[in-house]
Amino acid sequence: MKVAQAISAALEGVGVHDVFGNPGTTELPFLEGLSQRYVLSLHDSIAVAAADGFATGSGRLAFVNLHAAPGLGNAMGFLETAMRHRSPLLVTVGQQDLRHRHLDPLLQGDFVGMARIAVKSAVEVESPSDAAGAIARAVRAALTPPRGPVLVSLPMDVVESEAPTAFSIPAGEGPHPAVVPPPVVAALRQASSPALVAGYEVDASGAFDELSRLAELLGAPIFAEPLASRAMVRANEPAYAGDLLPASALISSALGDYDPIILVGSDLTVYPYTPSPLLPGKQVIYLGNDPATAAKLAGLSALGDLKSLLGSLLPQLAPSGRPPFRRPRDFARANRIARAARVMGGEYILDAALRAFPDHAVVDEAVSQTPTLKSCGAYRGPKSYFGCRSGQLGWALGSSIGLGLTLPKVLVIVGDGAFQYTVQSLWTLAKYRLPVKVLVINNHGYNILRSYSKAYHAALTDAPYLSLPLLDVESEARGFGLPARTVPDAPSLEGGLQWLHDEPGPALLNVEMDRTVPNLFS
Repeated sequence: MKVAQAISAALEGVGVHDVFGNPGTTELPFLEGLSQRYVLSLHDSIAVAAADGFATGSGRLAFVNLHAAPGLGNAMGFLETAMRHRSPLLVTVGQQDLRHRHLDPLLQGDFVGMARIAVKSAVEVESPSDAAGAIARAVRAALTPPRGPVLVSLPMDVVESEAPTAFSIPAGEGPHPAVVPPPVVAALRQASSPALVAGYEVDASGAFDELSRLAELLGAPIFAEPLASRAMVRANEPAYAGDLLPASALISSALGDYDPIILVGSDLTVYPYTPSPLLPGKQVIYLGNDPATAAKLAGLSALGDLKSLLGSLLPQLAPSGRPPFRRPRDFARANRIARAARVMGGEYILDAALRAFPDHAVVDEAVSQTPTLKSCGAYRGPKSYFGCRSGQLGWALGSSIGLGLTLPKVLVIVGDGAFQYTVQSLWTLAKYRLPVKVLVINNHGYNILRSYSKAYHAALTDAPYLSLPLLDVESEARGFGLPARTVPDAPSLEGGLQWLHDEPGPALLNVEMDRTVPNLFS
């Protein structure tokens, strides 16, 4: 058995049945021994986004194959995104034949050096005898919390060689028994006015019930972490107090009446810079599996799988005696939606979309409309909402490929600007008949940049390079093999959404929306 076949068989043995990629010549010897299904994308970046989506949706290792320096370079931004998403990816890169590396041949490169800033670990396999250990260590690193992508560079001559030893990948370990340190327990028992900030780990570890119970015992509100990338509450969670906005001043203002601040599998992402310090004078407690976040933000921490931590913590807490936090009723919501309907505003469109697709996982790259989408009830429980933690555009369409391989129903809500970054993803959705519907909310410009300019650089708000005239989204979708329609006005919206819902395979609906530039963080 050649090294390529041995690697493929070992990965099959631990349940890796797909590989995402766009092949080149240096990968052909590796692909010759592949037993996995090859999920073809039309660009290297899309392959990594698809693997990120697969790992996020399934919780399992995803396998990517990239083409030398050009492919790795194309994919770097999406690797950095996968790192922020804590997605376990095994990324293999085809390296030139080492026997003529002294001649600096075409497609040779320092892939380990290139990738190091965006992965947990990176290694090049220089001999067949090193391959088995390198793959096993890489898989273990990818799956060890906090999870993330790892890279293995595979030279052509190595993968074509006979495997000198059997390949095996040890089964992954389950969560270790979680112990909450006594000082953390004591701090929570003594908390006078606590607030919970919940994040992606609630969804990743399946800790929705435990979070709700913690809020009930402490009488605390649940805030969503800034720029939340996954749901952390169910839509009917009464203690949900809304999403924090990312700037330090806004976080500190929202949490000003609370102390301590308990980070429940969350981070406090900040952007843009504001001179206000973050949570001055507050006690911050971190519960979760990311030691870097704990070190950055918290004075006290308990590290481990979040569900296990909360399972250990809850029996040690008694009801605080404080009344439970209850979200105030939004009496103005119906009026806002009615006003938005007159101009095809975001709140009208997104409210209608969530009602039309009640059982679909939402993949969000609406960007300037993301706060509106979340306020309309996008968090609907486990694996119901997915967004991008890095600011990477083009992630949603690419990740929907992997999510569509793991989840039964997926709705992508994407702005017209972000849509163009990885529009080739539509071809892969069509080829594999994935259960993904795409809703493009089209304001014919980069409105998130216009909003930012309006707040900080007013002279650029109407800059011509922030507009996107001439693009025909419906024709683009048809060209890649998807049925597509356009909704030009409010009376057509309900029918258009019904058509999108009822299409038997992947399809796209382009909705012409209000082009007014919204206020940033409004």
